[in-house]
Amino acid sequence: MFHTEDRLERLHELTGGWPLLVDRAHRLYTELDDPDEVLRRLAGLRTDRTRAREFADATGVYADPLLAAGYRELDKEFADGSFEWENAVTAVALGSEVEEDEAHWIVACLDALQVFDRDGGELCLEPLLRDCVTLRA
Repeated sequence: MFHTEDRLERLHELTGGWPLLVDRAHRLYTELDDPDEVLRRLAGLRTDRTRAREFADATGVYADPLLAAGYRELDKEFADGSFEWENAVTAVALGSEVEEDEAHWIVACLDALQVFDRDGGELCLEPLLRDCVTLRA
């Protein structure tokens, strides 16, 4: 569907590789049969508060108040920067006022929800989700 290198790069940029959004792109392509129009429609996610909220909610970050609070603490503490696992646990424990074991659980759950990008041992918040969470607030 998105058979040129430019379109594939743009698709990844707009979906972050999130299966929900890749599936949406596939459905749109089936309806429109125009990859450029699909990419234009996907681009609105980062600016449309309703769509951003729907996506952020669908990721599961808001499924539990502790997860949502943990994510907010990580966003507040590390913003656009990278961090290590233990720093994430510490930030969640201190910011959410939970015990270290619970903070480990929160960070592990967020990791399972794929909210982190990895670069070696460093983590950072996945940019598309972070933009949508910011817009959702």
